[in-house]
Amino acid sequence: MNKKMTGGINVGTSSILVTFVLLCLVTFAALSFLSANSDYRLSMQTAKRTTDYYEANRVAELYMANIEGLLSKCYARTGSEREYLQEVPKLFSDNESITVNTDSSPVTLSYDIAVSDTQNLHVCLAVSYPGKGSDALFGIVSWRTQNTDIWAGEEESEQLDDGLGFMDFE
Repeated sequence: MNKKMTGGINVGTSSILVTFVLLCLVTFAALSFLSANSDYRLSMQTAKRTTDYYEANRVAELYMANIEGLLSKCYARTGSEREYLQEVPKLFSDNESITVNTDSSPVTLSYDIAVSDTQNLHVCLAVSYPGKGSDALFGIVSWRTQNTDIWAGEEESEQLDDGLGFMDFE
């Protein structure tokens, strides 16, 4: 007795194909969810950093407004540029957050505002005497963020560079 073999797709093959398609769909759904979740976390971190920076910027501008008020009062009290510039360090002698540098010309005032645990907003102002073509009491020298943490790679690279000398540019 000869048995005839009939060709065609068996029920088992279609079940395997449907199972494979479902596994692909579940995998793509999981990948899409993970990608959307990480994008959400990243956008929340970015929003927090941006909010923190603008809050520090607002506080730095308040410091600057207070400095302008103090310098304005000092200018009104003094009669000459020399006397004015001598009085400036005395204005901020009791303030721990504002550093006065009288070694440079012009006199500079600088302060740091914390943006985060690892970053500060550094502001440096150059004091000027009004009347030399401008009524400004100061000019902004720098307004920038600075990192306060040392990256672990920097410590390692310093240890590697010490003995090799390939980083010297002298």
